[in-house]
Amino acid sequence: MNSYRWLAYYQNNRMNRPEPKWNSPSPLDRGKQWILARSLSHFQLGETGDGKFLIAHARAQTPEDAAYHEALQLLVAEENEHARLLERLVGRFGGKTIRRHWTHMLFRSVRHALGFKFEIQALVTAELVGTAYYRLLHRYTRDAVLEEACALILKDEARHVDFHAEWFGDFQSRLLPVQCAMWKTQFQMLFATAVQVAWVDHRRCLRALGATRAEFLREAFRECIRFLKQLELKVNSASAEIPQGVVSL
Repeated sequence: MNSYRWLAYYQNNRMNRPEPKWNSPSPLDRGKQWILARSLSHFQLGETGDGKFLIAHARAQTPEDAAYHEALQLLVAEENEHARLLERLVGRFGGKTIRRHWTHMLFRSVRHALGFKFEIQALVTAELVGTAYYRLLHRYTRDAVLEEACALILKDEARHVDFHAEWFGDFQSRLLPVQCAMWKTQFQMLFATAVQVAWVDHRRCLRALGATRAEFLREAFRECIRFLKQLELKVNSASAEIPQGVVSL
């Protein structure tokens, strides 16, 4: 994994970020704004956190890769920036942020319990599901401020997924094909479960805006398939760089 290249990307991505025009009027009626604020508050909660648990495990797992640790910290900072944008959106639509929710508590407890690699996997899952959600908001709301915020978040999330795909590709290049296949199977099971949970949590909002369950699932599965194909390319690329006779698990 080229950690220095990713570190440079995250450092540059902090610069010259456009700010949504928060004072622009919203075309949405008050009912839709309230429903949207409630849904956004749940995603806002998921974007909060200082990443201490994640960074500590990253340092323990890859003590030699300081650039990766710093890049990971900047990724967490971008997630906090997303939380700020979402908080502004929640306020714009007349809602309030929340401090706890069952989906967030479940997600956090599971990813902390199963170790660093699973935590990264859970983060990827959340980013893929979130991408589908933000894309549908961008498509249906016709609120210029929300569209601007979603565009910023979607741009960042795409690169977050690329970042994790490269890390997993490097890791899986040292596994047997059957091990990679087992990982891919359990990842898809986790992802399918997360998608269903997200729909249960956000269906009222998405339906109110005009999106359907089939559309949400289609968008989410498309993102998952893209990630798995990208991961396969990374695995093949990383495997080709391992000298013959070298085994590193």
